[in-house]
Formats: sequence, structure tokens, C-alpha cells
Amino acid sequence: MARVVQVSDTHLSSTGGVPATLRALLDWIEAEPPDLLVHTGDIVLEDPDDDDDRAFARSVFSGLPCALVAIPGNHDVGFYGDEDRRAARIAAFESTWGADRFSLDLDGWRLVGANAYRLGEPAHDRWLREQVTAERPVALFIHQPVGGDPHDGWEMPQQARDAFDAATADADIRLVASGHRHRSFGGGRIVWAPSTTFRGPPEQDSPETDPTAGAVEFTFATTGGVTTRFVRP
Repeated sequence: MARVVQVSDTHLSSTGGVPATLRALLDWIEAEPPDLLVHTGDIVLEDPDDDDDRAFARSVFSGLPCALVAIPGNHDVGFYGDEDRRAARIAAFESTWGADRFSLDLDGWRLVGANAYRLGEPAHDRWLREQVTAERPVALFIHQPVGGDPHDGWEMPQQARDAFDAATADADIRLVASGHRHRSFGGGRIVWAPSTTFRGPPEQDSPETDPTAGAVEFTFATTGGVTTRFVRP
């Protein structure tokens, strides 16, 4: 059995300090360390090119008693349409967090983190396909939902969704965990993490989602099952 905690959309700023909700969650992680901490992006407040915010965010997550992996959100490397600056921003992200994607095996599972903003790039999609076609159940982490969310300007473009579907078509993916929407949703195969620091915007209220800030705790069984718990500070 493996315990994994997902945080997302921390939106950290060097001038804002550590928000109380995040501090509470970090205290909980320090007291009860998971096997892995996954950050699914929008780590910095807003500007992908703010070196101070990026350095501050890295310092906040330094020294934790567990392994940490991170993938970028749109506030870390830019949104769709920002391709002209993507390479430099990904390089800055990698220099801070080690990589812009990950793949690791944990207690009979393959955990994969994809870069939502590189979907459609042949090299990225080839890597993703290779990682998710492992002979074991797969949990996939990505910043944005790959379907089922409103078409309101926050959504992933259809071209990126098609690239995701093509790369994962033959895989035994039992969990797709994302953030971005600042709302929690699901508990089955599709899970949205809320923002760790901000309450979700009221214009997106719906009976199926919860805007309360928090994190997600996953327990992966060696038999291939996964349970989900939303954690509120």
C-alpha cells in the first residue's frame, strides 16, 4: 500500500508569504509523511517569468520528509497559445523542480505526471505513451482536466485532448488526477484537486464540485485499487 498526497494551485508569491491553509497542510505532511507528494501545477502566483516567486515556491517545499515531484500549470509555463516563450519557461521550471514530467513505480502502480502544455509534441507524446503502457495499473497526474469540465476559457483545447487520448488509448489508467479548476470533484477515476490556498471562484459553483481549499490523499493498494480522500486544512 502506498500513500500519495496531491497539492495543486498553490499560487505562491515571494511577497505574500505562506498562506495559512498551505502552512496547515505542510504541518500535516511533516507530521504524517506520505510516500510521495505530487504538485500538479500553478505553483507560482501568476507570472511564469517571475524568478523571485519561483525561488520562493521552491523554498517552501524544501526539507519535507517525503519525496516530491511537480508538473507545471499555466502560471508556471504559460497557457495554450504562449508557445513562443514555452521553451524558456520549461527550462526555468526544470532548473527549479528537476523536470516537467515524471514516471515512477510504487507498490505495483505506475505513477505518471504529464505536461499538459506539451501535448501534441511528438517527443512528449511518445514518452507519455511509453510510460503509461506499463504492465501495471497507472495513475496519471496532469494540471488540467482532459474532459468533463465547462467550456469557459479555462478548458484544455480539443487538439490537446485528442493528443492525450491518442497517447493513452492502450493503457490501464485507473486514475486521472488534475487541478486547475480550484475545485474538488470526483473520487472515482476522475479526480480534481482544489486549490491548496484559494477558494474556487463562485461563478463556477455547481452541486458536483466543492470550492473549499485543500488537498487530496490517495491510497494505492497493491491489488490495483485506489481510494481518495479530500483533505481540508
